[in-house]
Amino acid sequence: MDNIIIINLNDWDEFEKRLPVELSKIEYSGLILVRNFSLQTYDVDEKNELTDNFVDRLSVAIATGTDRDINSPFWDVEGHDYEHNKESACKSPSDIIYAYVAEFDDSGYSVHYQPNIPEKIDLTDGLNELDGILICDQSKLKRVSKNEHWFLEKPVDTLLMIFKLKSY
Repeated sequence: MDNIIIINLNDWDEFEKRLPVELSKIEYSGLILVRNFSLQTYDVDEKNELTDNFVDRLSVAIATGTDRDINSPFWDVEGHDYEHNKESACKSPSDIIYAYVAEFDDSGYSVHYQPNIPEKIDLTDGLNELDGILICDQSKLKRVSKNEHWFLEKPVDTLLMIFKLKSY
């Protein structure tokens, strides 16, 4: 993608109404992946303690198409994620994304946490000015668990847009 589309919202309550509008502007009509992420993080060391290494995740997402990098952890939650700790997939943390599959229409979106079972879930619940949302083309990723997906292309080629608050 040549230019990353960044949508600035006044409040996260605007997300559900703006999502179909913004996707319509780029003439997108397929399923999407929705990933909440922290715009800023600090790396952790081998003892799982915070380091002084500040990471601007928004800049990482704009440059690469994902907020994850080589230092991002695998979640490995049984029943929800691919369990990399039990069976290696030979994937780097930046080769995968944890996100929700969603469909959208003029009234908003529905989440497919279980494949092909749409349900209303507020994916902005608990988000603040230090959070963002990545919207990706679901057809360019392989779903390997309820919320883990593997990139089939370069992540930047899957990213459709980023939502964040104007206050950041």
